[in-house]
Amino acid sequence: MTDITAAFTSLLTLIELGGGFTLPLFAASILTGGLVLEQVWFSFLSGRRLRKLMINPTQIKLIRGMDMVSRMVTALRSCLNATEEEQKRVLDRVYRHFERRITWLNFMAAVAPLLGLLGTVAGMIRIFSTVAASKPKNPLADLSGGISEALFATGGGLVIAIIAALAYHYLSNRLEVQGEAMAEWFSQYRNKLG
Repeated sequence: MTDITAAFTSLLTLIELGGGFTLPLFAASILTGGLVLEQVWFSFLSGRRLRKLMINPTQIKLIRGMDMVSRMVTALRSCLNATEEEQKRVLDRVYRHFERRITWLNFMAAVAPLLGLLGTVAGMIRIFSTVAASKPKNPLADLSGGISEALFATGGGLVIAIIAALAYHYLSNRLEVQGEAMAEWFSQYRNKLG
């Protein structure tokens, strides 16, 4: 129980250090982390299932799951009697679904630094207006403490953006490679699916 209390106290301290814009940044970091973990897991599963299909195409009857390759296989099993063009459209629709999920990481990479910058600007406005209104004896000390608080939001936004951008590029490249491999597998084994 003390660990939970300590973690909660640390979280409140971070929010206090960064000001009000730390909450949206915290939400963005949770969303980014969740998306990265989900898509890395799906990419890993897709890679494993794709290797199984390459080694033994009859594995198509055993493959089930939520990853891209499993969904493509499920979609193919549901439209075995369709034309090749219709089957390719079904595969493309599944591919686009996973591509859109990864695109959210690109969105987070663009928005997180802007949230951090907005937090910094809001903090600077608050600090300067407080110093101007109170006329302290040592304004430099009050300003330096406030500036570090304001820059905390920018640092948080940049960390989130860097993680999201790296994950986006890694995962989109893996998705493209797996999509091309699945298309190649489909063109080779299309006639043996039924």
